Amino acid sequence: MFIIAAIAYAFSIFIDVSVYHFKYYIQDNKNTRHLLSLINIFQYCSRGFILIFAPIMAFVTESVKDKEEVWFITILAHFLVILFLLPLYSYRFTSSFSIVVIEVLNRFFGKSKPVQLEKIRKHSREVNLFSKNWVLFASNYIAGFLFSISITFLYYVSFSFPQKALILSSMTQLINMFGSIILILFIDPRIMGAIDDGAGYKEIKILTTSRILVHITLVLILIFIR
Repeated sequence: MFIIAAIAYAFSIFIDVSVYHFKYYIQDNKNTRHLLSLINIFQYCSRGFILIFAPIMAFVTESVKDKEEVWFITILAHFLVILFLLPLYSYRFTSSFSIVVIEVLNRFFGKSKPVQLEKIRKHSREVNLFSKNWVLFASNYIAGFLFSISITFLYYVSFSFPQKALILSSMTQLINMFGSIILILFIDPRIMGAIDDGAGYKEIKILTTSRILVHITLVLILIFIR
């Protein structure tokens, strides 16, 4: 059950990041809104995996009261995120996976509406990913860090402050809110605008790289504080 919690969290982050790849690799000018609605359905699944992760972590924290177990689940979750995000660097995996997911969702929720998917090739010329994109990288990194540390570290920190559960929970929501603001104001408009202009490959790779570095950072922090 505890390993399921770590896998569920990793899947939630994988879904959140992969939807940007979906929006880049799959396009259909005649069914743009329908396609985006299917992608949104897939993105909402990430919330479902968090609903698996959170109760298990709460149970281990409040009922089992095993600090080592909480530490193990947390570090395993972040390590699995790194492994799950690495395949997103592969065009073959990302484009194929995107098409399969969209076709399955269209069959169930679109009543098999005819969709002509246009596979977009990656821009091989965009070699230097971080040239003039440090602001995008930094905002991605900060947003991802705030999201991840607020959700996962809450349970481990609560052992040090057992009487401050409500305050820690409120602080978690506040930190999460700042991550959402950064995402809405600085990340989504930049990436979606680039895709609309026929680009976006470089921006999506930056997002993927920054998220991986976030979880590497969190793994190192967990090793240090143990």
